[in-house]
Amino acid sequence: MQKILTLIITIFLLGISASVTHAKEPATPELNLSSVIELAIKNSKELKKANLDIEKTEEKKEYSSNQLSYTPVIGWTYNPQLDVLWYTVLSDDLSYQMSKRNQNVQQDKLILDTCQKYWNVLKAQENVKKSELNVKMMEMELRQVQALGRVGMSPSGMGPQMALKQAEGALTSAQANLTAAQNELDSAYDNLNQQIGLWPQDRPILIDEVEFSPVEIDDIQIHVQRVVESSPIVWLANEGVTMAKYSQELVYATGQYTPYKIRNIELEQAELGAISAEKAVKIATREMYYSVLNMEENYRAAEQRRIAAEEALRVANISYKVGMSTKLDVVKAEVALVELEKGLMDIAISHVYMKLVLYKPWAVSPGA
Repeated sequence: MQKILTLIITIFLLGISASVTHAKEPATPELNLSSVIELAIKNSKELKKANLDIEKTEEKKEYSSNQLSYTPVIGWTYNPQLDVLWYTVLSDDLSYQMSKRNQNVQQDKLILDTCQKYWNVLKAQENVKKSELNVKMMEMELRQVQALGRVGMSPSGMGPQMALKQAEGALTSAQANLTAAQNELDSAYDNLNQQIGLWPQDRPILIDEVEFSPVEIDDIQIHVQRVVESSPIVWLANEGVTMAKYSQELVYATGQYTPYKIRNIELEQAELGAISAEKAVKIATREMYYSVLNMEENYRAAEQRRIAAEEALRVANISYKVGMSTKLDVVKAEVALVELEKGLMDIAISHVYMKLVLYKPWAVSPGA
């Protein structure tokens, strides 16, 4: 038994060795956002399942329609079976229409989710850039503290030993943040690569940057109404009212007699559900619209801070060239600018994401 176990372990380890030896080199294709979305659609198993669901519900609809046409009507005698068959035909037709709507919703969700994964890589790249510069600044500060410590001085007024420990701690923290940022970038790439069918170790070059542009909605009332008319949630609620009306007329729709009062209550419930669904979509759309406008104000304010940071960096470079400041002062100004640029990118990404949601709120996945 021990020999067999040893053989299995040896084969397993050889398999690992072979996989490492023949490890795939990371691919670095240049991809824009449109090509990434195309790859995601092509690679999506959920969309393939949704397409199969359309085929299945269409077959069911055709089958139930044929069953109805084959059922004879005997004289003037009321046939409860006809109610069941009619309701089945109507239900199967609704299921078919729902499957087509669901396919569209799944595609909208996939596109929005793919955009978010694409932008998450850009955000993570910017975070790595900021973290690298921060490590460089901490290294320079440590060297400065070490140089002053050799002559018994410190830049902050505290004791040389305390200043040294503080600088070393700051560098260690900055290095840990850089490692975390690199891990975050690897994770963002992994999520994107899974979405578009690439290997986890691939590092596609994303060539489309995020461009900020204000939302263009002239009349919020008209926009809200368009969203309501396009909403699959509202559509389904309204179809529920239609089915309740059919159920009210077809007294044996469920296979047994349903009292008139119960059928009326079910219809009223469906109508109230449709009203609530429409109201919820209207409220949510308005809230998103004003959130987008607030983001635009935040972006403009952040843009002014970035301009000020650019000017501060320009002054720091001039001061360094004429000997009035140190290289560390320049790097500090660079760090401040990069942090503001990252903040601007974060706002721009949130803004463009919310603009897409504003037009198709049903595309948001749970937890997004």
